[in-house]
Amino acid sequence: MSSTASLAYAPMLPKKRLEVLFAELAQLAGQRNAIDGRIVQIVAEIDRDQLCGMTGARSVAALVAWKLGVSAGNAHTITTVAGRLTEFPRCAAGLREGRFSLDQV
Repeated sequence: MSSTASLAYAPMLPKKRLEVLFAELAQLAGQRNAIDGRIVQIVAEIDRDQLCGMTGARSVAALVAWKLGVSAGNAHTITTVAGRLTEFPRCAAGLREGRFSLDQV
Protein backbone atom coordinates (compact mmCIF):
# COMPACT_ATOMS: atom_id res chain seq x y z
CA MET A 1 0.00 0.00 0.00
CA SER A 2 1.57 3.27 -1.05
CA SER A 3 1.03 6.47 0.83
CA THR A 4 0.25 9.59 -1.14
CA ALA A 5 1.21 11.55 1.96
CA SER A 6 4.80 10.32 1.53
CA LEU A 7 5.01 12.14 -1.79
CA ALA A 8 4.40 15.44 -0.01
CA TYR A 9 7.50 14.87 2.15
CA ALA A 10 9.87 14.47 -0.82
CA PRO A 11 11.19 18.08 -0.95
CA MET A 12 12.07 18.05 2.78
CA LEU A 13 15.53 17.54 4.17
CA PRO A 14 16.05 13.87 5.07
CA LYS A 15 16.20 14.55 8.83
CA LYS A 16 12.93 16.51 8.81
CA ARG A 17 11.29 13.96 6.54
CA LEU A 18 12.25 11.20 8.96
CA GLU A 19 10.75 13.17 11.87
CA VAL A 20 7.49 13.58 9.98
CA LEU A 21 7.40 9.91 9.04
CA PHE A 22 8.11 8.86 12.64
CA ALA A 23 5.26 11.10 13.83
CA GLU A 24 2.93 9.43 11.35
CA LEU A 25 4.11 5.99 12.49
CA ALA A 26 3.37 6.92 16.11
CA GLN A 27 -0.11 8.08 15.19
CA LEU A 28 -0.83 4.92 13.20
CA ALA A 29 0.52 2.70 15.99
CA GLY A 30 -1.80 4.39 18.47
CA GLN A 31 -4.76 3.80 16.17
CA ARG A 32 -3.77 0.17 15.70
CA ASN A 33 -3.42 -0.28 19.46
CA ALA A 34 -6.90 1.16 20.00
CA ILE A 35 -8.31 -1.19 17.36
CA ASP A 36 -6.57 -4.12 19.07
CA GLY A 37 -8.14 -2.95 22.33
CA ARG A 38 -11.61 -3.17 20.81
CA ILE A 39 -10.80 -6.56 19.29
CA VAL A 40 -9.77 -7.80 22.73
CA GLN A 41 -13.05 -6.52 24.21
CA ILE A 42 -15.05 -8.36 21.54
CA VAL A 43 -13.09 -11.57 22.10
CA ALA A 44 -13.63 -11.26 25.87
CA GLU A 45 -17.38 -10.97 25.28
CA ILE A 46 -17.42 -13.98 22.94
CA ASP A 47 -15.50 -16.01 25.53
CA ARG A 48 -17.50 -14.80 28.54
CA ASP A 49 -20.85 -15.54 26.90
CA GLN A 50 -19.59 -18.84 25.46
CA LEU A 51 -20.52 -17.90 21.90
CA CYS A 52 -17.58 -19.71 20.32
CA GLY A 53 -19.25 -23.14 20.40
CA MET A 54 -21.81 -22.29 17.76
CA THR A 55 -19.10 -21.36 15.25
CA GLY A 56 -17.53 -24.78 14.92
CA ALA A 57 -14.13 -23.44 15.97
CA ARG A 58 -12.28 -25.72 18.37
CA SER A 59 -11.27 -22.85 20.67
CA VAL A 60 -11.61 -19.10 21.08
CA ALA A 61 -8.03 -18.68 19.85
CA ALA A 62 -8.82 -20.74 16.74
CA LEU A 63 -11.89 -18.57 16.14
CA VAL A 64 -9.80 -15.41 16.45
CA ALA A 65 -7.16 -16.75 14.04
CA TRP A 66 -9.86 -17.70 11.56
CA LYS A 67 -11.94 -14.52 11.68
CA LEU A 68 -9.04 -12.06 11.83
CA GLY A 69 -6.64 -13.94 9.59
CA VAL A 70 -3.85 -13.76 12.16
CA SER A 71 -1.30 -16.37 13.18
CA ALA A 72 -2.07 -18.86 15.93
CA GLY A 73 0.46 -17.05 18.14
CA ASN A 74 -1.19 -13.66 17.68
CA ALA A 75 -4.62 -15.22 18.24
CA HIS A 76 -3.34 -16.78 21.46
CA THR A 77 -2.03 -13.38 22.63
CA ILE A 78 -5.37 -11.70 21.90
CA THR A 79 -7.28 -14.47 23.68
CA THR A 80 -4.96 -14.41 26.68
CA VAL A 81 -5.29 -10.64 27.09
CA ALA A 82 -9.07 -10.92 26.63
CA GLY A 83 -9.25 -13.51 29.40
CA ARG A 84 -7.44 -11.23 31.83
CA LEU A 85 -9.06 -7.85 31.11
CA THR A 86 -10.81 -7.69 34.47
CA GLU A 87 -7.58 -8.47 36.33
CA PHE A 88 -5.73 -5.50 34.83
CA PRO A 89 -8.22 -2.66 34.28
CA ARG A 90 -5.54 0.03 33.89
CA CYS A 91 -3.73 -1.97 31.22
CA ALA A 92 -7.04 -2.65 29.48
CA ALA A 93 -7.83 1.07 29.49
CA GLY A 94 -4.39 1.89 28.11
CA LEU A 95 -4.89 -0.60 25.30
CA ARG A 96 -8.31 0.83 24.42
CA GLU A 97 -6.88 4.35 24.44
CA GLY A 98 -4.02 3.32 22.15
CA ARG A 99 -1.29 3.93 24.74
CA PHE A 100 -0.27 0.26 25.01
CA SER A 101 0.15 -2.44 22.40
CA LEU A 102 -0.92 -6.06 22.83
CA ASP A 103 2.74 -6.96 23.32
CA GLN A 104 3.02 -4.47 26.18
CA VAL A 105 -0.08 -5.76 27.95
